[in-house]
Amino acid sequence: MNRSITITCALAAALSAACVGPGQGPARTKADERAAEVRRYCDELLSDGRIDPVRPKIQLPIGFDAAQDVERMSDRTYPTDAERAAVKALWEARTECRRFGESRLGPLPSYRAESEDALVDLFGDLHEGAVTYGQFARKLLYIGARDKHARELLDEARRARDSARVD
Repeated sequence: MNRSITITCALAAALSAACVGPGQGPARTKADERAAEVRRYCDELLSDGRIDPVRPKIQLPIGFDAAQDVERMSDRTYPTDAERAAVKALWEARTECRRFGESRLGPLPSYRAESEDALVDLFGDLHEGAVTYGQFARKLLYIGARDKHARELLDEARRARDSARVD
């Protein structure tokens, strides 16, 4: 398994997109540099050895657009006490990564709030042993599908607004 975990590309891309508009070339370069800085910082956070017990069970990095393999989706085990500590460490790393990302790249897009709230609940459920690893993986897929749909609706609304301005 890849030990070098990176921040979700979707998170970095979404944060970058929130900061820079089309046609802003030099600013795009600075945003790209900041996104790379965030990825490096998050790599360091997510390389924490306390997360190791759950690496085989949770696909990392956690991303709303990440596919889940069938082994993870069919895992019917609940976290052990050691794994609960690892889930907590993973959540802390993800939370700090997000905080740092927002400080460097700006706030997450508005459509992402519902997805983030659902992820908070899902991590809590996994930590307390209310869901299996397989349920976690499947629910993460569902959250990702909702997130993608919300993004598409937002993009569609922006295109409609922009075309109305041109007409």
